[in-house]
Amino acid sequence: MSEPEIADILRSAVSRNITRAHTAYRLRLLAVFMEKGVDLTPDMYFILRHLWGEQDGCRQQELADKTDKDKASLTKLVDNLEKRGLVRRSMDGKDRRSKRVWLTPDGKNLKEIVYPLALQVVATAENGVEKEEILRVKETLDVLVKNLKRG
Repeated sequence: MSEPEIADILRSAVSRNITRAHTAYRLRLLAVFMEKGVDLTPDMYFILRHLWGEQDGCRQQELADKTDKDKASLTKLVDNLEKRGLVRRSMDGKDRRSKRVWLTPDGKNLKEIVYPLALQVVATAENGVEKEEILRVKETLDVLVKNLKRG
């Protein structure tokens, strides 16, 4: 196989399309936040989204695992969220080596502003795509992730 043929295969690889979709989603999310005067990065939003669920007060390591962030990246993100007054950290009562991350009242209230904006971005991304297709893509991506984490 020639080098141009290999390059064509790599360009059309699934991983490239995943990266492009991920980048486009993050850029659109950031643009919408900026347009509405919300001082958050997409990564900060992903941390808050997890905390807005049933996980307020989760351990920092668990938050890193659930948001696919390494420990150093998560620490920096939580530092920035803490500076904005959206979260606070406290020592875990059962394990003094662990810290828990809690939403502040401002962090809780931000959900009412940010969540609809994020849903708007999702709706834009899914425009013209059947629900069954989206579910099929999600299932396929779940298998890809599982395969890659195994190997």
